[in-house]
This record gives sequence, C-alpha cells and structure tokens, in this order.
Amino acid sequence: MVPNERHDTTVVAVILAAGLSRRLGRSKQLLPWRGTTLLGYTIDIVRAAGITDIAVVLGHDAVAVRLAVADRPVVFIENADYAMGQGTSVACGARWAQQRGCRRVVFLPCDQPLLTATHLLTLLAAHPSAAACMPRVGQQPTSPVVWGAQALETLSQLSGPTGGRQLFAAGTVVPTFVDFDAPELLRDIDTPEDYAALCDM
Repeated sequence: MVPNERHDTTVVAVILAAGLSRRLGRSKQLLPWRGTTLLGYTIDIVRAAGITDIAVVLGHDAVAVRLAVADRPVVFIENADYAMGQGTSVACGARWAQQRGCRRVVFLPCDQPLLTATHLLTLLAAHPSAAACMPRVGQQPTSPVVWGAQALETLSQLSGPTGGRQLFAAGTVVPTFVDFDAPELLRDIDTPEDYAALCDM
C-alpha cells in the first residue's frame, strides 16, 4: 500500500542520463514521451513522488540534454568518463549524494517509460534501513534501486560498464527485494523497435 504521508526529505534521487544509446542510434534521453522527453518524464515522476533534491548525470550529448530539461529544478553532474561505462556515472552520483548528507538515494535510469510515482512511493516505503532495495517482477529484478547511505562510499568508487549491480554480483551488498505485480516495470527502451512499440500502446 502506498503511504499517504510523504517520505522523509533526506531521500535524494540520481537520474543516469549519460549513456551513448548505441543500439537506439539516437539519444534516448531526448526521445519525445508523454508531452516532454523521456528524461523530462523521469524527472517529473520523481518530483511527483515528493523528491525535490534531484541530480542528473550527463555525458553523451550533454549540451542538448541539459537544454531539453533546463526548465526543471535539478542539479547537473557532468561525467567526463561516461564512455567508460555506467559505473562511472553511478560513482559521480554517489559522490554528490554523499555531499547532500542523505539517508537514502534512488538511482534511476532515464529509459523506464512506464515507471510512475506510485511505484517509487511503494519502493521507498519498504525496508527503509536496507543497504539496497529494488523492485522484483516475478523473479526478475529491475530498476530503480534505493541505496542506503552506508553503501555510498563503495558506490563512489565504481567504474566499468555496469552500475551498482556489480556489488550484488560480487556479494558486497545483498539486495532486499520488493515484489511488484507490475510487468510495466520491465519495459525499457534500447532499440527503435522498443520505442515504436511503446508509442503504439
């Protein structure tokens, strides 16, 4: 059940928007979606969930991406090493979150077009002390991931092609799952066909 009260204000959000979108052939951050861009939509649902302290990690096409959401109150973090993989963007976001003194930070991709504020609120209400908390649909884990402050130092040192989930694979952090009956959480955009199918819904 989604709580009526807002979650505590020491929760911040980091949206990962630095990727090259190689398979898509264009910047997915800038794809039109529901009256804005895919990145604009992601920012809007985070704010609708009551999170106002938001950072967007930029890399590929940074100038255009920044301009596309210039009207939204977010902090931009430019990751000079974005081409080395998502791990570097997570590290940038973790360092920013450490400076904010937050208790928890939500890391979100910018290509989860059916994610809603209700999904976020449900996730945030569950297991507030977990080192990492994430949705699971059936047996498939998915994004976003809520990290506790105790994991930020380790996240701040990441590199490589994958993000925080490399800590799960290594056994450094054991995630706590929240089960959702929400197959829409598994939809993302990697190819032109993915985007066309979502636009046809």
